[in-house]
Amino acid sequence: MRGLLCGLMFAAAAAGAARADEAPFGYVYTTDPLPKGHWEYEQWNTLRTGKAQGYYTAFDLRNELEYGFTENFTGAFYLNSSYLNMKGVPDPSDTTTLWHDRGAFDVNGASLEMRYRVLNPYKDPIGLSLYVEPEISARSREEGNDEIERAIELKLIFQKNFFEDRLVLALNSMLESEWEREDGVPEKKFTLEQTAGASWRFARGWAAGLEFRNARTYENQTFGRESESAWFLGPNVHYGKIGWWATFTILPQIGGHPRDLGLDANGSEVRDASRALGHFEKLEARLRFGINF
Repeated sequence: MRGLLCGLMFAAAAAGAARADEAPFGYVYTTDPLPKGHWEYEQWNTLRTGKAQGYYTAFDLRNELEYGFTENFTGAFYLNSSYLNMKGVPDPSDTTTLWHDRGAFDVNGASLEMRYRVLNPYKDPIGLSLYVEPEISARSREEGNDEIERAIELKLIFQKNFFEDRLVLALNSMLESEWEREDGVPEKKFTLEQTAGASWRFARGWAAGLEFRNARTYENQTFGRESESAWFLGPNVHYGKIGWWATFTILPQIGGHPRDLGLDANGSEVRDASRALGHFEKLEARLRFGINF
């Protein structure tokens, strides 16, 4: 009987334990850094599909190489690319015209990530990390046209664990400043994004939960000039073992504005009943996987 009880306790502990280098969410960051002196290759595969009119499917691919410099500081390099397949999609800025039909793979640009953990959720009342990501790109991942874009993303990452770390709650608050130049015309904007997630580790190596995302854009980097907002909510599933892990998240858009984008060349409305489908899509799905070495 004592052996059986010990075995059950060990199994429960194994089911509840999570390694610091796993990512239980597809869109939400946790405060857990990569262990000091360790490397990780991570791939982000994101599907975006569905516009108010026409056919639109995009596949974003990010290759990341990450290194743990200290017990609390992690740095990473990203190579960003995308495949676009679209036809008959109205231009959100002028719905009487269409984006150019496209079916091609492009390398878009590169970015750097620097993440520092200030508070440890396993030792402090709540976990907190600071995140900075500068990026430069020469091609739009949304439209596929040539444009020079510089951006810097700032993020606050919060994490709280419960039930011996089996339940992980995380909240991210992100502000991204973007400067674009297309056909010699400069443009700048803010993106403000809030993401949150809950993940429950229900078996050894396995976890599942929900993720929420709200993204808002502001023209001319002025908070009084919000141009678009979209809300997403959906489930995720995660599996991890020694040496590798994978997470899959599905996020359908559940609401947004503006819903009416204008009239097309034939005088018909370009709109959706409840969603913002100008610069956002009906559905996003993301598969992340990491290999540790």
